[in-house]
Amino acid sequence: MTLRDVPNIIRPAPPLAPEDTVAKAIRLLRARGLPAIPVAQDGRLVGLVHEMDLIRLTVDVQDPRASTRSLSVSQIMRPIEVVLSDADPLSALAPLFRDPDAGAAPVAAGDGRQPSFGRYLGMVLRRDLLAAVTGEALTPPIAGLATPFGVYLTTGALRAGASNLALAATGAALMAINLLAGGIIYGLAVIADRLLADGSPPAPAEAIGAIPLWATVLFHGLQIAVFLLLLRLSPLTGVHGAEHMVVRAIEEGEDLVPEKLRTMSRVHPRCGTNLMALLILLIIAQQFFTSLSDGADEATRLLALFVLVMIVLLTWRRLGAGLQRWVTTRRPSPRQLASAARVGEALLDKVRADPGARARFPRRLWNSGFPQVLTGFLAIALVADYGLPALSTIWSWLSG
Repeated sequence: MTLRDVPNIIRPAPPLAPEDTVAKAIRLLRARGLPAIPVAQDGRLVGLVHEMDLIRLTVDVQDPRASTRSLSVSQIMRPIEVVLSDADPLSALAPLFRDPDAGAAPVAAGDGRQPSFGRYLGMVLRRDLLAAVTGEALTPPIAGLATPFGVYLTTGALRAGASNLALAATGAALMAINLLAGGIIYGLAVIADRLLADGSPPAPAEAIGAIPLWATVLFHGLQIAVFLLLLRLSPLTGVHGAEHMVVRAIEEGEDLVPEKLRTMSRVHPRCGTNLMALLILLIIAQQFFTSLSDGADEATRLLALFVLVMIVLLTWRRLGAGLQRWVTTRRPSPRQLASAARVGEALLDKVRADPGARARFPRRLWNSGFPQVLTGFLAIALVADYGLPALSTIWSWLSG
């Protein structure tokens, strides 16, 4: 196995220029999580700035703040002694890191090791190379879904856990919950209408005006609220919480054991709940903008649009995190957590067996689980649109 066979092991690290300050080098090392960063001049790599040299510099001078802003990296950089090739076997590269200060090394494309910027690919950290040599290579970003039959996890190229049918069942369950929420709100509206009726015959359809905007907003708001409540009460939220905790543990390099998993957060920045929060905010913003636009001048409409856009941009991630914490996930049961851990271990075994696994877009899309979930979602929607009226007609015919 070579460096090019291990995904994500070569870290992007655009080089510094010789005239850049030491202060900038410190900022970039921290931002990129690197122990060293290369310096390039006229299309060639000419040196490396090491974190250890920067530490020694701050210890040896009286005013580190002033010194780091006045010194250039050309004054403290080391000559490049080793440039790795992405075509060499990992076993041949490991001895190059025996130097205690060699925490990272630049990588060049192809068989040559000329420190040319045109062939420069990035930096390899000693700790990442150690993990690759020992079979603990960097795990690609993991996506997951909660299904009624357990957790589903995927790297895009590899997958483990719930089947395609289980993924379709997730979409079907979400649509069923949505229809149930709409039915509950509609039923409550009918009951309220009958309770508040004064006994007079209903007005003809043509005499009834358009439904007020506030009533539409109230209906959709209540439907969303009931949907979220029903979702919270469903078993999916426990499975969803277990999925997040396992993914968090994998990302942090922890063992997938109960005592470690229980310490993991149920909130994840890549969760689809964040998109649901964004959609909810956009629907609310659209309704408010429509109501404010009636009779308002152009300046008022533009101001309202700007305010609504800023509110959505500043709050959708926080709303998504809140929905994850209080609605779409809950503390999983020991059984749910153990099942999710087994799926996580199965996926990690596949990654270790084939760390360089890649997939083209169609396969990555299929492995994301979205087509299967959408299929289940639309299937229940079609049944509701065409099946229920047909059943109602048949029942009316049978009942005479």
